[in-house]
Amino acid sequence: MYLETHRGDFIHRELSDFNHMSRQELVAHLELRGTACFDSESTEELRQCAIDDYEQELAGSDFTTSPYDLSHCRR
Repeated sequence: MYLETHRGDFIHRELSDFNHMSRQELVAHLELRGTACFDSESTEELRQCAIDDYEQELAGSDFTTSPYDLSHCRR
């Protein structure tokens, strides 16, 4: 899935990517997404935050609609 960064560009991530990221990679990813990270947060908290963000983005995507789907129009 492509996720938008705070700069307006996009990065590609898969859910499984987060399980293999180091702490530094998680911080870099979350900061690109606009999330502040603190030294007091554990690596697992950062990992769960990245996963939650990904899942929220996925839930907000409606893959069932298409700009070419006219089934909602009355005939």
